[in-house]
Amino acid sequence: KQWYQRRVAITAGLCDISGVMKNSINGVDVAIDKSVEAFKRLQDSGVPYVLCTNESCYSTAVLAQKLRKIGFNISADKIVSPVSAIIQVIKENNHRPYVLVNEKVRGEFDRFDQSDPDIVVVGDAIDD
Repeated sequence: KQWYQRRVAITAGLCDISGVMKNSINGVDVAIDKSVEAFKRLQDSGVPYVLCTNESCYSTAVLAQKLRKIGFNISADKIVSPVSAIIQVIKENNHRPYVLVNEKVRGEFDRFDQSDPDIVVVGDAIDD
């Protein structure tokens, strides 16, 4: 049998956000058809889950807010993004970053000592 033909207990969920849960059409976020319902089923199942994204222009708080606006009941602590991942690395290793990121997430790094940097953080620094 193929993996998708076997009946196995699902022990965790990992779901991408962009293109799976939502799309952006002309700059407006819209839920993908049936994704809100499917996500609610995942939540109701009790299976632990995390959402992931490669969007580096938004904090997880903003991403959660954008998802709530289109019908998803989600909190920021359930989202992993490039910004949240590098912040975790900086915290765990007591780094002093030199930060080149989009202004929308620049404030996320203000809590760190940035004098005499020992790492460089480069993200999507495009001007909107």
